[in-house]
Amino acid sequence: MARITQICGSVSVLLILLSMSLSCINAQEVPCYFIFGDSFAANGNDNGLDTFKANYTPYGIDFPGGSTGRFTNGKTIVDFIGQKIGFKNYIPAFKKVGNGPEILKGVNYASGEAIIQSGIAGSEVTAISLQHQVRNHQKMVRRINNIFRNENKTRNYLTKCLYTVGIGSNDYLLEYYTPQINGKEPIRKVPSETYAKNLVDDHLSNRLTALYKAGARKVALFGLAPLGCSPGAIRMYGNKPNCISMINTDVQIFNSKLAEIVNKFNKNYKKAQFTYINIYDITSASAFPGFKKKDVPCCDTDYDGMCFPKATRCKTPQDYFFWDGYRPTEAANKVLANVAYNASVPSQARPYNINQLTASFAVGKIKN
Repeated sequence: MARITQICGSVSVLLILLSMSLSCINAQEVPCYFIFGDSFAANGNDNGLDTFKANYTPYGIDFPGGSTGRFTNGKTIVDFIGQKIGFKNYIPAFKKVGNGPEILKGVNYASGEAIIQSGIAGSEVTAISLQHQVRNHQKMVRRINNIFRNENKTRNYLTKCLYTVGIGSNDYLLEYYTPQINGKEPIRKVPSETYAKNLVDDHLSNRLTALYKAGARKVALFGLAPLGCSPGAIRMYGNKPNCISMINTDVQIFNSKLAEIVNKFNKNYKKAQFTYINIYDITSASAFPGFKKKDVPCCDTDYDGMCFPKATRCKTPQDYFFWDGYRPTEAANKVLANVAYNASVPSQARPYNINQLTASFAVGKIKN
């Protein structure tokens, strides 16, 4: 009997160790994830507003919840990143959360037509700009503090979270260029360097400073993709099958400013761990050999690059990089998220990839 008891005891210990091991494997890397951005990250905040919305088919046709407001056929890049850092459920849209404990997991503030430059992109019923997204986050911080009832505990909790910011596409494609006829490249409203400096050094810097003051310490900034190669931009500004080189040049100037501001925050702000994810380089690299269609959308689109309601999608979306005129398919989003999370070269992520940014803060191992 003693021998059997000893064996059973050993088995119990092994089961406990195995359970602990599996728990570590599936550990959530951060306690919460806050998302700021435009249509590449949006998941429903635009529904009911007078702006571009993706709450109709074929958007969401491959997503478990259907047409929720995601501007793709399935999951977005931030959906995949949330899964990779250990979240079992999708980060909810700001519009859908209340004051309960669910907000402790994070919130998605992104809006499809969002821009960097103004407080509100138009009026109170249009797209939610970055400034307004930050204001919404400040409201959420107050709600979280009402749960903890301790400002120091709230601040300590928020410093352990992941924040991603991906915005700027609309500042260029909707605000910066004047189209020309006969396939000529568009006209810039102001010089490239001036425009990028104003966007990043003034508007974006102020928004990031506000996030830092609200507790953000682990922040990933997504650069812009080669917008001049998107089917929507070529249709609107080019009338040519080739990429619009002017737009891509301007995007790279903007991205260089993002890299500079990351260095500035890491140098000048206490315990800040900002990083730059170079979506331009990731998109242009050999990370997409499996995509047979890289220059046409999967769905039939209108002049604004949106899928027509109830439009027929392509039969094999996994072969397409673009879902509509600008946004990637779920398959492309998955590759983008994988590279952003695991990037091993500075040209794609610096000074950290997302895994490095969050690894030291795995839940259960957080250092106070």
